[in-house]
Amino acid sequence: MTAGMRRLYPLRAIGGGMCLLERDRFVAVLEVTPVGFALKSERERYALVLQFTNFLNGLSFPIQVLIRTDRLRLDEYLAEVKSQENQLEPHLRPALADYIRFLQESATSEHLLRRRFFLVLSWQGQDSRSRPLKRGEVLWDEAQMELTRRHAAVAEGLRPAGVRIRQLPTEELYDFVFSALSAAELPKEVNWSWDVAPWPEDS
Repeated sequence: MTAGMRRLYPLRAIGGGMCLLERDRFVAVLEVTPVGFALKSERERYALVLQFTNFLNGLSFPIQVLIRTDRLRLDEYLAEVKSQENQLEPHLRPALADYIRFLQESATSEHLLRRRFFLVLSWQGQDSRSRPLKRGEVLWDEAQMELTRRHAAVAEGLRPAGVRIRQLPTEELYDFVFSALSAAELPKEVNWSWDVAPWPEDS
């Protein structure tokens, strides 16, 4: 990873559904299932805006809102749809074949995009050791507890607006970070298996 990339992504380890940034800053990523705002009536929209305003005003910690647009890969989805073919009535199978063909042709002729919404929670600890055996080790459990508490507070605050959230597990965090880096390979400086191997001592 270049020096510029290290400044943008000061990532040191991933594990337990969290990322360790720099020495003692931890983040968790929540995926948000949005509400169909444009489909709501004017009164419902006003109520949603009011509920979201109350949620933001009630926060006692910072959050980052992130919107990503990714190119949609249909391979796995189409394979899953195709696997359900035997469960359909025989007269419905031609319609399924037409549906699969339509998606394949659409993906060939134009880019299919998927917009995803995330909330990034962060927590800054205080690691006072000058040479910790494992970077962030002393803070990992404390960070998990605090980010879990913040996750619960966000979920509770967004529930009146009908917004659902889920925390990205470790495996999905790998994909999330890797796609953001747009790198040919995973950076060697990052401990990609925090739960398995300890982070080495400072050099």
